[in-house]
Amino acid sequence: MKSNRAVSPVISVILMVAIAVILTATISIFVLGFTEDLNDTAPVVGQTSGEFEPGSSSDKQIVRITHEAGDQVNVEDIEILVSASGPGVDTEARLVDLPGDGYYTGALADSNIQGNEDLIDQSYKSTKVIVVDDSNEWTAGDTIEFRIGVTAADFRDSPTYDDADELEVTIVYTDTESSAILFEETFRP
Repeated sequence: MKSNRAVSPVISVILMVAIAVILTATISIFVLGFTEDLNDTAPVVGQTSGEFEPGSSSDKQIVRITHEAGDQVNVEDIEILVSASGPGVDTEARLVDLPGDGYYTGALADSNIQGNEDLIDQSYKSTKVIVVDDSNEWTAGDTIEFRIGVTAADFRDSPTYDDADELEVTIVYTDTESSAILFEETFRP
């Protein structure tokens, strides 16, 4: 008399191994499909410093953001969000398509400003969004500089003109599918 009992455990082991292999292959394809997106990361700007000097003369109300350490960033891949608020003002602008196509190299034109165009002063040489030696790279030591228009947001230290008291500046890296913030600071002069 022959016994057929040993066949059932061998077949079940083979089926279990086959199911495990199919599940592993399916999961690995699903997981590895996401790794392609991980390679397209934003640059790391390790350290930046920002300053804002309020006032009304041509050398005042200037925002300066200096890249101090980290990866270089292509200026074409950033946008700058500027928001001014206070008792008499609540306005914002977005600097796009940088470095700018204004009258001189690096100057901003109307096409570079979305939102309130008056918030960013576009008078002669009042703005220079980087362009150091026409490299269009924001690297360590380079400064982004632009002037806030007094007519849209006046930060003068005067009871007569006290209509803005907070300026928020954010630099966003836009080259990847998901944007990354490179710099964010709120100035309260």
